[in-house]
Amino acid sequence: MDNEKAIPAEKNESFMSRFGRRNVIVVSSIVVVLAVIATLTSQVISWNEADERLVHQSAFTGNLTVINQAGPYLKAFGTTSAYKKVISINFTGDSSATASAIVPLIPIRFLDTTTGGARGVSRFRLPGNVPASESGALRGLLKIHEEFGSQETLISNLLMRATTENVKASARMMSVEQHYSGGNGQLSQDFSDQLTNGIFVTEQIISTGERDKTDDLSNLSKQQRVTINIKKDSEGNALRNAPILGAYGITVVDASIIDIDYESKVNARLEAQKQAAADEALARQNLKKAEQQARTEVALGEQAIAKQRAESEKLKIKEQIDAERIKANAIISAQQRVAVKAELAKEQEEILKQQRLEALGMDVLAEARLRAKSAALDPKYVFDETLKAEVKIQTALFTSLGNSRLVPEIVIGGTGQGEQSNGSEFMRLLAADAALSLKKRLEKEKK
Repeated sequence: MDNEKAIPAEKNESFMSRFGRRNVIVVSSIVVVLAVIATLTSQVISWNEADERLVHQSAFTGNLTVINQAGPYLKAFGTTSAYKKVISINFTGDSSATASAIVPLIPIRFLDTTTGGARGVSRFRLPGNVPASESGALRGLLKIHEEFGSQETLISNLLMRATTENVKASARMMSVEQHYSGGNGQLSQDFSDQLTNGIFVTEQIISTGERDKTDDLSNLSKQQRVTINIKKDSEGNALRNAPILGAYGITVVDASIIDIDYESKVNARLEAQKQAAADEALARQNLKKAEQQARTEVALGEQAIAKQRAESEKLKIKEQIDAERIKANAIISAQQRVAVKAELAKEQEEILKQQRLEALGMDVLAEARLRAKSAALDPKYVFDETLKAEVKIQTALFTSLGNSRLVPEIVIGGTGQGEQSNGSEFMRLLAADAALSLKKRLEKEKK
């Protein structure tokens, strides 16, 4: 065992003998000097990040200065405290979020005493180097550092308190029903407004009302309804409490309430309201459907009535047209009968005219015969006078027949009394022609 322990000592002796004690001392001294230089350098010169401001306190005078520029700066053995230019507070309950401070949900109570947890984010911008006042009081980031000493203390004692108070004050201005019915935007707006300009000075107005008989203990509706009224000054401006951030020059970059986690009984009530709203929407839809069906039935009835009316009008018009056609046909038939009768009357008139002429000729012949008989004329004279009378009769008859139609439209046959055949008519025409020839010859002989 003693031999084994002696071997490393021999190795160390051999290393020291080979490297040299002086060289070991020199190397050790160099390392110490470099460490001292690095330490001194870090105490003299330091580095500032772009998203931070540093409050530097001098090691010799104790004066405070704000370092805004990113990059190296002269520390000169002083102490520094880092502050983010923009500090964000995340109260969404997400532990994996990136923020200056991550906190759980903020408990709130609505106007109707309903509770819940608010989710949201608020961001604040810290002031930079602000000159001291005439009295020498510090302002800006120096004042913040003088009162809080560090960023962690500033967040916990000021920024978180301001965020929590304004979230709760905003929730107290509305009921859970108002928030659930679309009031989250108004809640977030009130939160940002009051965080920037100060919390409203409000008063509660209580109005009494009768509870519905159907309400039970699990229902959140109250017999007394409470509303919030924002007080105003004589000029009509809303009264506010002084903003706690304004005294330090801290500005609100962004503040919003994302959502609210309601208590369990509120969720049950909201589910009941959802179901009631769905039932109401379904009933309204069914009502509209029934109204539409009724309008459709009425329209169909009116259409059927209009169709029946159109059919009746069509039938009526058809009957009128048929009546007009029958009337026109009757008029045409009557006109045709009148025309036939007129034609028959004209033909009868021609026959009567012819008969009158024949009768006139017979009268002349009879008169001549009577005159001859009475005068006891000789036979030659009687023959001449008879011939003249015959010529006169036949001439008149021929003239009348020349103005008449040679072929009558109506042929009447037979040998009864008062009737003549077409053959005898033709013979009369030949006799008339012979009489005319005889007349011309006698007149020629006289000359």
